[in-house]
Parts: sequence; structure tokens; C-alpha cells
Amino acid sequence: MSWIPRYPGMYKASRQWGDQKESPLLRDVAFNRHSMNDGHHVSPADNDTIQVGDDGITVKLVQGLNPEFTKVLSKATRATIGINLYGPDEDTRDWEEMLRGGLQTALESQVIVFEVSGVSRACTHQIVRTRKAAYHQQSMRASYYGSGPEQRMPESIWNAPDDVRQVWCEAVEKCRQAYIAATQADVSYQDARYILPEGTTNYIMMEYPLREFINVYAYRGCSMFQWEIVSVMRMARDILVGKYPFLNRYVKISCEKTGVAIDSKEYIAEHPQATDEAMDAIQHQCTFQGWENVEGQCPFPWARESNRQFRSEFHRIEK
Repeated sequence: MSWIPRYPGMYKASRQWGDQKESPLLRDVAFNRHSMNDGHHVSPADNDTIQVGDDGITVKLVQGLNPEFTKVLSKATRATIGINLYGPDEDTRDWEEMLRGGLQTALESQVIVFEVSGVSRACTHQIVRTRKAAYHQQSMRASYYGSGPEQRMPESIWNAPDDVRQVWCEAVEKCRQAYIAATQADVSYQDARYILPEGTTNYIMMEYPLREFINVYAYRGCSMFQWEIVSVMRMARDILVGKYPFLNRYVKISCEKTGVAIDSKEYIAEHPQATDEAMDAIQHQCTFQGWENVEGQCPFPWARESNRQFRSEFHRIEK
């Protein structure tokens, strides 16, 4: 191990500074570098902008439900239970049965696709953890992210003391300079990208069978998750339901599908006036899965520690 020159007291290198032997397997021979870029492989988010919070995130529905959607569901329901597939009302009679529950396999025949722009790499790393979905993401390997790749700053950093925000901005600037220096030295984009922050924004397409999106939203729409992915999922839900209003009752966060609050009797006793607010507070149970204290983490009126379906016996993060 050796200290990196000019940076005493900070990082150490795993090799001596002057040891620059090439390893055949690690040799940088990739095609994706400045000397081979015809100018067409540059990120569209090369705009020298720091987006704060969820500013600048856009979600669009690029593939919706098939026009034959109701017919497919109706026929699948009838095939399952063995009744006439060709009745006079075959297209409309019972297609919503599959959305309400039971055997929902035919929902997998309907694939919806969203395109999301401006999300950080930190967010897309979370999005792609869903197994039964497909993704098409802007590549940091195949394209030049530009001389000023857009960055996303959490509101917590933006609202922090000036010196914290200043250090953050300085770090982003240093990363930008290092990326430019590496690419100008004709280091491949796939190697130069190692210095770009996780807040670097990009584009991703999210492809879900309808059944999987309903399941994913029930989980990822909950505020227990990191704010950026929650924002993306709620935007996607709003767009989908806006186009297909009949899905409104089915695409819900898991807590919105539950029955009366666990602590409803105690809550009513403590709040004897039957106000709308009190009634809202006992409408559902909290399905928050995190280790944190739910109060203050979620704005729903039924988000209370005493009303949670799950509380870890071994790991808790208390206020």
C-alpha cells in the first residue's frame, strides 16, 4: 500500500504509485472512447445542472394496455372455470373478476412500459431490483456523459448548512473535472465513469406485466423507501390511472388495501369526537416494513407505531 502523492492522510493505493504494469485482462481496449466517438454518442443530460429533490424527473407511459384487454381477461376467467367462452356478452361481463383477485395469470399478458428521465443512478439501482420486469437503461459505458453531466441533489443536502452544500458541490465539480480529464486522455467511457457520482442522472425504460406493476406499486409506493423511487412510482401510477381510471381501485399501496386499524378501539377512546380526521386515522392498518419509527416517516393518518402490522423484534431505529 502507498499513500497517493499530494493527498497525505487520505486514500491509500493498493499498488505503488509508480507501478503501472498492465494486466492483460484489465487492459483498456474498449471501443467507447473519444477517439472513436462521431459526436452522436453523448448524453442528452449534458447540461451543467444540479436538480434538487425530484425537480426535473419526468415519467411517461409509452406502452399502455392492449385494446383487447377486457376480452383477454374475460376469456381467461371463463376458461378457468369452464363456462361458455362465446356468450353474447363475452367482452364485458366478467373481465374485472381477474383484477379483483383469484387466479390473475392473464394480467401477465398485458405489458406496460414507462420511460423515466432525470433519475439518479442511485434510484435506477433500486428500480432494477424487481425481478419480474425488464429494463432498458442509458449506458455510461457506450456514451459520453458530457462535460457537465446533470446531477441530482437531495433536498436534505440543499437545505443543510451552506458549508455542507458547498462541499457537496465542490465534490461534484472535482468528479466532473476528473471525468473530463480521463476522457480527454482517451480513457474509455466505461473506465472513466467510475468517478461519476451516484447522483448522475440518466434515462430508463421500465417494462412491467400489469400484474407485476400492481404488486411493485403496493410495495414501492410506500414511503418506507427512498424518496426518489417513491416519487417515480407514484408518478407512474398517476399516469397509468389517469389513462385507465378503472385501475384506480386496484393500483394501491399495500396499506390502502387493508381493513380497519389494529388500534382502532384505543384510538377512538383517545379521540372521542368522530371527526373526519379521526375516521381517516382508523381506516387502514400500517404495512410499513422498515426498522424506523413510522411516525414522521409517512404522512398517512393511520401511520402509527401502535397500528403497524410488522415491527422487527431485533432491529429498530428509534427517534
